[in-house]
Amino acid sequence: MKNSNLWRIATAVFAVGSIIYTTTSSSRSRRASRENESETGEEPDYKVPIEYQQVFDKNLIIPAGWAFGAVWGTVYSGLTALLVHQAMPSQAYNPRYQKALPWWWRSFALNAIFGKFFSQSDPQSVVASDITTKLNLPSALALHHSLEIGKTDVHAPEKYLRIPVSLYSGWLTAATVVGTPDTLLTLGLWDRDDARDLPLAAGILGVTGAAGFAIARQLNDPWFMVPFIAGFGGIATRHWNKPDKALVAYTAAGLAAIYACLVAYWVPKGTFRPYERTVEDADYEVETVIEPVSPGAIYSGQQHQAEIARERMEPIEAEGLD
Repeated sequence: MKNSNLWRIATAVFAVGSIIYTTTSSSRSRRASRENESETGEEPDYKVPIEYQQVFDKNLIIPAGWAFGAVWGTVYSGLTALLVHQAMPSQAYNPRYQKALPWWWRSFALNAIFGKFFSQSDPQSVVASDITTKLNLPSALALHHSLEIGKTDVHAPEKYLRIPVSLYSGWLTAATVVGTPDTLLTLGLWDRDDARDLPLAAGILGVTGAAGFAIARQLNDPWFMVPFIAGFGGIATRHWNKPDKALVAYTAAGLAAIYACLVAYWVPKGTFRPYERTVEDADYEVETVIEPVSPGAIYSGQQHQAEIARERMEPIEAEGLD
């Protein structure tokens, strides 16, 4: 019991520390950007290191700066609340939180690495930050899976505290797409040509929109779609008053409107299809927990029944079973 509490508290401390480190690193890069602005007299579109600013200017599918601030601020705040909740003594026998622990460590180790590279202004850091984002996506989806989002209907506050994980997964999915041109441009593998790139960018946005909706349905999680509204909206506002970028602006605006409609319809429903199980369905006897269970059968019937039965008991009752 004590080891379990320490492990969950350590996880919360590590992940929140990663969030603080990444946030402060971004603040330093914004200060450097302001210093460069004062020297050149030009206001950059993004408050990022100069190397990132240069490549972002060439990347047609990078959203405007406000989208990053809106999404990351919401995601980091929500994830911090979830981390605090999973560390509480009352959640010691929550099977979903137990399964999520290693994915918190992996994901936020990568988050800290991203923060380091994103605060540095050199071509290698641009490429490294994009690769780190792509490596983090499977971790975020594994975290989503381990918390059984879209699979198990749970009580509040866990029901609502899981939402930031959906937003986190959705945003990293979008970032995996929009960050790829950064790497190609930085490595000199792509030369800008508007006649070719504008329709290509519009096509990439369309495919990304279709893929985002398909993944959301597969995950049975409408909240996964919400960050795409900010992403598409940010791209639209960035190019809106630029006649030569009208194709990209209108495509992104159309996709943002479609996603807004999808979110307005599906999010109130909670899921695309019924949950596979609910905590309330597990009306099992305490004896179920006492019987030996195969450690590897996390999703087997007996193991799952045992976990839920343990979760539903008062902590003082469950301690007697260890």
